[in-house]
Amino acid sequence: MAGAASCAALGGCAALLPRGGGTKFKLAMAGYTLNKFKTDDALAFCEAHGFAHLCVKNFHLPFDATPADIAEFRRKCSDHGVEPYAVGPIAFNSPDEARRRFDYAAALGVPLIVGVPGRQDGPNWTDCHSDRAMCELCSRLADEYRMKFAIHNHGRNPKTGNPNLYPAVPETYGLIGDLSPRMGFCVDWAYTYADGLDCGEIARKYASRIFDGHVRCLSDAKNGSSGVNPAGRVFDYDGIFAALRETGYDGCLGLELANAFPDNPQWIDESRDYFKGLM
Repeated sequence: MAGAASCAALGGCAALLPRGGGTKFKLAMAGYTLNKFKTDDALAFCEAHGFAHLCVKNFHLPFDATPADIAEFRRKCSDHGVEPYAVGPIAFNSPDEARRRFDYAAALGVPLIVGVPGRQDGPNWTDCHSDRAMCELCSRLADEYRMKFAIHNHGRNPKTGNPNLYPAVPETYGLIGDLSPRMGFCVDWAYTYADGLDCGEIARKYASRIFDGHVRCLSDAKNGSSGVNPAGRVFDYDGIFAALRETGYDGCLGLELANAFPDNPQWIDESRDYFKGLM
């Protein structure tokens, strides 16, 4: 009761959320969540719902943006109190395209690319494969541009992800572990959990290579189905957050609820409050 009274005196528990004990990482918005929003609306939504960090997708800042376009985008971000901290996820499968995406990130001025440097063997999503040669190229570009590159995992279950395309952190580490230390991971923690991996162990073992993360919920933890309810209803992130805090992770965790949004915007707020409560 004393805790409840204290919260009430401060205008609600939300007033206490940013004071997380020892947490260095930040809750951000994954740009894909707002894929149905135009740029101005997406930034206004971030501001209204308390998201100060954004991983930028190309439907909010096109790949062919001019320097003037980029300056205007950054001005709008500043006006809404939003900091672009990364771009992506960006998929590409050729050396020319890879360099253009590094140029795009450098022009925006972000230190991180969330990428999927694959090999396209056919027209479908399942025809995309992990590719060591593309990883080696990205490693060289990361060093050249002095930028971090985080590969997004896509799950081991063919029903819900793509086990051919960087399915999980251990497989991906097998491809990049001997490359530049600027090569690492954007860990999709829901896929990681659904794959039956120990998320805390992943966070600790690969701490030096975890540069970003996506947090979301699962409707079916066994099969990895995602995005149809707020975070925290199917599996708890307590252990993940504890491990990230223990390792001193200081990056972002992007909220990704694209499949359920914008039809249920209240789920954004519920998920935000759940994660900030853990923080």
